[in-house]
Amino acid sequence: MKNSGISSMVVVMIIVVGLAAGVGAYLLVSGPKVASPGSTRENQSEGPFPNSPYYHRVYSATSSDGISWVVDNTLLFDHASVPGAVYFDNKLYVYFVNAEDWQNEKLSVAISEDRGATFTTQDVQITGSNSPYPVDPAPIIDNGKIRLTYLGNFGQMGQGEAGKIVTATSSDGINFTEGGVIVNGNFTDPDLFYDDVGGQWVLFLSPTMTKETASSLSSSFVPDSGFSWNGSVSSTHKIGNKFYTYYISEGEISVAEYSNGSLTKVADGILNYQGLNADPSVAIFGDNDYKMFFKTQVNS
Repeated sequence: MKNSGISSMVVVMIIVVGLAAGVGAYLLVSGPKVASPGSTRENQSEGPFPNSPYYHRVYSATSSDGISWVVDNTLLFDHASVPGAVYFDNKLYVYFVNAEDWQNEKLSVAISEDRGATFTTQDVQITGSNSPYPVDPAPIIDNGKIRLTYLGNFGQMGQGEAGKIVTATSSDGINFTEGGVIVNGNFTDPDLFYDDVGGQWVLFLSPTMTKETASSLSSSFVPDSGFSWNGSVSSTHKIGNKFYTYYISEGEISVAEYSNGSLTKVADGILNYQGLNADPSVAIFGDNDYKMFFKTQVNS
C-alpha cells in the first residue's frame, strides 16, 4: 500500500471504528483527518490510533446449523481486522487487514490445509489500478475461482475521490486480477453474493446497510430504494438451502434470512462472547459444517 500524509484540516474523512456502538468497520464522518491503512504519522512516537486495526483480533466459532455457534477462544490473528473467509479447493482462506506493522497496514490472507488448525500467511497481490488501499475483503467462490470484493481505495476517500467497490478474481487465492469497479460512493464492507433463486447478484453495503442488485457483474448495480435494515457490516452465505445474512447490531453479531429480496431476522446475539464481536464471515466445509471468523478488540 502507498503512504499518505496527515492533514489537520476539517474534511470528510475515514476512521477505523471500534466505538461504543460496536460496529468495527470503516465509517465516514466529519472532522480532522486521521491516518488510514498505509498512512504515516507526523509523530511516530504516538503509536497506532485508538480503535485502529492494530488493536483488533480475530477468533472463530463453529456451528452445524448456522444459527447456534460455539466460540473457540483460541486467538487466531492479532493486530488483524475485517476477516473474510472461504473454503476453496480443500483449503481455508481467511483474508484480513493486517496491522502488525501499524504504519503500513496491508491486505493479507491466511491459508490452512487442516481446516484452521494451522495457517500460513501471505500478502495479497492485486493487479489493477483501482486497488491502492484494499480493505474490507469479502471472498466467495465464483466459476472455479475465488472472487474477492473489497473497498479498493481506502485512504483516498475524503480527498476528492469517491470510494470504489472493486471485485477481483484469483485461481490461487493470493494473486488477484481486478474485474473492475462495480459501485462508486461512500460505501464500505461490501457483501456480494449470487441469489440463484432470484437470478441476480446482490450487494449489501455499509456503513448504513443498503442493497443493490445487478443481472450480471458486467452490468450496472441498481440501488433498492425500498430496502431498509437496522444493521451493518454484513456477510451472506448459502447455509443448506437458505441464504443467511450475518451482520452487526448493537456491538454483537445477529443473523437474518434473505429471501425474495428481503431480510427476516432469525436471531440476535448468536455468539456467546463477552465484549465486541463484529465483522462476521463464514467458511462452509460441507453440510452442517460451518466455521465463522469474527473480530474483537482489545483496549487501545
